[in-house]
Amino acid sequence: MKSSIFREYDIRGIIGKELDINETYDLAKAIVTYYKRQKPELKDITIARDGRPHSEPIRDNIVKAITDLGINVTDIGICPTPVLYFSLFNTDITTGFIITASHNPKEYNGIKICLDKKSVWGKQIQEIRRIYEEKDFYKNSSEKKGQVVSHNIIPEYIEYLANHFEHLKNLDIPTVIDCGNGAGGTVIPDLIKKMNWKNIKLLFEEVDGNFPNHEADPTTYKNMQDVTDTLKSDKNLQLGIGLDGDCDRMSPMTKSGYLVPGDQLLALYAQKVLKDFPDAAIVFDIKASSSLIELLKKWGAKDCICPSGHSLVKEAMLQNNAKLAGELSCHFFFNDRYFGYDDGIYAILRLFEILKETGKDLDELVKVFPYKYRSPEIRIECEESDKIKIVDHVKSVFATKDDSDLITIDGIRAQMKYGWGLVRASNTQAVICFRFESDTADGLQHIKNDFISALKPFFNKKTLDKQFVI
Repeated sequence: MKSSIFREYDIRGIIGKELDINETYDLAKAIVTYYKRQKPELKDITIARDGRPHSEPIRDNIVKAITDLGINVTDIGICPTPVLYFSLFNTDITTGFIITASHNPKEYNGIKICLDKKSVWGKQIQEIRRIYEEKDFYKNSSEKKGQVVSHNIIPEYIEYLANHFEHLKNLDIPTVIDCGNGAGGTVIPDLIKKMNWKNIKLLFEEVDGNFPNHEADPTTYKNMQDVTDTLKSDKNLQLGIGLDGDCDRMSPMTKSGYLVPGDQLLALYAQKVLKDFPDAAIVFDIKASSSLIELLKKWGAKDCICPSGHSLVKEAMLQNNAKLAGELSCHFFFNDRYFGYDDGIYAILRLFEILKETGKDLDELVKVFPYKYRSPEIRIECEESDKIKIVDHVKSVFATKDDSDLITIDGIRAQMKYGWGLVRASNTQAVICFRFESDTADGLQHIKNDFISALKPFFNKKTLDKQFVI
């Protein structure tokens, strides 16, 4: 088991290369040991999994480890990550984890961990790594094994959504929803029936962890091609939506084929939230456009920037007592009428609500977002061991510039007079992430050139020129 699987906000790696299924028994013991040292009275844990073929044997090892340590297991089966979160807020068991690698390709798997309804991340993940590597495990002094029960909580989750969005029942919003063969297929078809929605077209709702149609990351045009084609071929459909592998994210596409970035959708959510909660704090990640910041200030919000990563954004939301938080990558956290965790299915309902109340289509709604020359998030592969080295070097280059204003909470966001650029290390893959923005085309090219120059020791200029084409 490679130490690189212990990431910033979850455990994740390539099966057989980085994450050994046979070692997941000891990995589960390490997680339970961490739990018991934080909460000695712990007696019950909820577990869930996604539809990847290796999630089941991992589940078997994990159940054995937990019960061997005398802890009871409630297995809620294959379901979206938000359904696990829902169970922690709506049952007596407030601690648990889900076996999933979210949007990562089929070769990956991992574990998202929660303790007392909160995500375990950062130094907590590294403490689990230490326990695992040193085999410093909790001992079951009673030698009495825990019990295992199954609980299908999905009907309760659907019932909750239906009750809280009664006003959206019998809605006619002609929409194509791509479940991407992810865990969303366990919920979306039954939710549509429960809500009696008309003219919803489903794609790839069959759960298949080999992801035979495309990777379950709906924030890229490549993975939304089927949605694009369906919107073009069916003139009645007005909206496209893609769900990621474990359903903690959703990404919408307009009728015209525009894939709406998370910061623009966050602005639409914020506009409505701020009507109900004037002056509320709104949290966004470091990748967000300055257009979002301009709108939030204009609307009277307390704007709060934070590092990227679902656990970090969630933590920032709690620290700032924010009513809403979101990421460019389309994680959205509603803390006004919901529990404050990221739930792609709930986010769909909140979008439908806005469309219904305004009577406008999504193409029209996103026009509220001030236009700038901007790149999408650009992701360049590199060696895992080089990520921090590259970011630190760029940081040192911009630190010598007199005309730069730096935000260094997550990589470096360098604000120049003519625009800003960002470089940060991905927490989930061997990738360096970039984004650039300016009021002018010349300014955008200028800021890109600044970064290309800073990256010379690590990347070929032609490679960067090609990657940074917008």
